[in-house]
Amino acid sequence: MSFPLPVIDLSPWFNRKNSSRDELESTSRKIHDACLRYGFFYLKLQGFATEEEMEELANLGREFFHLEQIKKDEIRLANENGARGYQRLKENVTMGKADNHEGIDFYKPVAQPDKTKPLWGTNQWTKHVPEFREKFEAWIQKMKALGLIVMEA
Repeated sequence: MSFPLPVIDLSPWFNRKNSSRDELESTSRKIHDACLRYGFFYLKLQGFATEEEMEELANLGREFFHLEQIKKDEIRLANENGARGYQRLKENVTMGKADNHEGIDFYKPVAQPDKTKPLWGTNQWTKHVPEFREKFEAWIQKMKALGLIVMEA
């Protein structure tokens, strides 16, 4: 038996000044209930992120993954701490099996990077896709803000 995951509209929390206490509490209850019942949920991001913004990021990602292999390898995981950067096809392993996809991982920047600590390196950015770094850094900050909103809710 499967259950569809709930879709939670966070707009009351995006616009708190114009939202009633009841709207905020109702949204908070929906998040709480979804966490207890399913452990997961979808977020409706209208008023926070636009379709155009997400499509632009998807296009930048496609552009990166269509680069020649040698250009993608310039930011491979091995350059950093094994956690930030590009992963070749089947380089990432989940439960002992190679994943059949390429990937690129970015994390929150840290104040004093140290490659000897897990996830404590620096993000790597391609120089071959214009605006890639700027757009994804802005998105990382936006997602950090979203995470804080969800935690507060």
